[in-house]
Amino acid sequence: MNLKTVLLAGTVLGVAFAAAGASAAETKKSNAASATAAAAATPLATQAQIDALNKQIQALQAQLQAISAQTDAANKAAAESKAAAEKAATSATAATANLPSITFPNGVPTFTSADKAFSFQPVGRIHLDYGYNFQDAKNPDTRANKDITDGFNFRRAYIGFAGKAFNDFTYNVTADFPGRFNQSGRLQTAQLTYTGYKGWLIDVGAMQPAFTFEDSISSNDIGLLERPGINNVVTGLIASEGRLSAGVRTFGDNYFADVYLTGDSVNTSPFGSTTVLTSTGGATASVTSSAVTGVADDQKAAFARAAFRPINDEHTIVHIAGDVGYMYAPPQTNGVNAAGSHVLALSERPENRYGGLGSILNTGNINADSVAIYGGELAARYDSFWAQGEGYQIDVKRRKDLSTATNDPSFFGYYAEAGWVLTGQKRNYVANQGAFSAPTVDKPLNPGAGQWGTWEAVARYSFLNLNSDTWATNTANRVRGGQQEVWTLGLNWYMTSNVRFMLDYQFIDLKKYSSATNNTQVGDNWQSLGGRVQFTF
Repeated sequence: MNLKTVLLAGTVLGVAFAAAGASAAETKKSNAASATAAAAATPLATQAQIDALNKQIQALQAQLQAISAQTDAANKAAAESKAAAEKAATSATAATANLPSITFPNGVPTFTSADKAFSFQPVGRIHLDYGYNFQDAKNPDTRANKDITDGFNFRRAYIGFAGKAFNDFTYNVTADFPGRFNQSGRLQTAQLTYTGYKGWLIDVGAMQPAFTFEDSISSNDIGLLERPGINNVVTGLIASEGRLSAGVRTFGDNYFADVYLTGDSVNTSPFGSTTVLTSTGGATASVTSSAVTGVADDQKAAFARAAFRPINDEHTIVHIAGDVGYMYAPPQTNGVNAAGSHVLALSERPENRYGGLGSILNTGNINADSVAIYGGELAARYDSFWAQGEGYQIDVKRRKDLSTATNDPSFFGYYAEAGWVLTGQKRNYVANQGAFSAPTVDKPLNPGAGQWGTWEAVARYSFLNLNSDTWATNTANRVRGGQQEVWTLGLNWYMTSNVRFMLDYQFIDLKKYSSATNNTQVGDNWQSLGGRVQFTF
């Protein structure tokens, strides 16, 4: 190979390498340009997106502002509406601030002042009885009119009103229209009670003050149609219904006590021309005079009763109490100090009042200087079972200067009574009266719901002796008022708390001599069936 050929080959190779380098440089430059273009293009695309997002954000902000404006408007409207409602309510409250309210507790319309200081409601009770007496024509009764009347009798027909006044006073005013033949009623209660001291009650007016356990139970709640004879006699002397009284009661969880001064019944005539009954409901302490020479003086008496409950829980109640009473000024039936000016006669009917049955037991007139009464009470309840009993002694001090008698007569009586609430409810205990009330009626009559009210079975034995010195040598000392024993079985159906049906069956045995000097027996014994429809409000 010559030099020329080598130089030519070298030149060709040199040109080839140069071309290749130029091509590589161009490629590199092209790639660099492409990268630069791509890099330049990328920022331009991101900015567009940001602008789009900014537009969306601006749109959302505009929507939020619109929503906020709407919300503010709605809140403002709600606030204005609430303010208007509150203003209207305030205006309505102010407009009705002096208007009373009307409610219907236990179905009875009750009017109450806006400040709760006054209230008023009508009250009443209707006791309609029917009785039939099974008499034996061969009994020893020799009275001319021995037939005991059967038939109907409105035992009680009260109508009146009760309520509260000046926060701390309660009042109760009722009239009674009993019997089938009464053409006018009589005042039964006109009582005002001050309640401003917790646990204390101060009573004044015409009322039935709480003396004896049985008489402290409302006639709406007693277990049998009539109260025991001995209770009727002692309360008829000093504490029967309609009795002018003033006294105080105190009570707590486990105790009760009261003290009263009492006068005549408001239904007792101040004149002595006829026999006047001081208690139309139960016993009769009658006053008699053969001449009217002036207006009579009222009787004056006092009594106290104290009770204690050594056991008092959800299941068991035990009640123990004592009663004392003293009539220190018997009723004066005329204006002179004569033999007939201070006369008492104790009498009692045989624990029913069907068809106007009158008294068979009667002591006759006793010239009295004073009368002392004392006795005790025992009662208990265990769940649906309950029992109670009482006994009382009555000592009459004669006016010796006005009588040929030398002895002071004494009388006594007692009873035992028990009941069982067949449907499982309990008799309640009324603390401010110190006595039982009717059992709860938690399922009033509703046959569709399978409810049949409250049912109760009751039994009682009672004994009353109005004899004293029956066989005394001095016949003036003899008081032959008679002796009475009564067995009673009863069934009570409390349909609702306002409506009750009662059914009693009695075994009655009375023994009585015709007079202090006549030993002829004018007593009687028979059986009796009686029922009552009772409605109260």
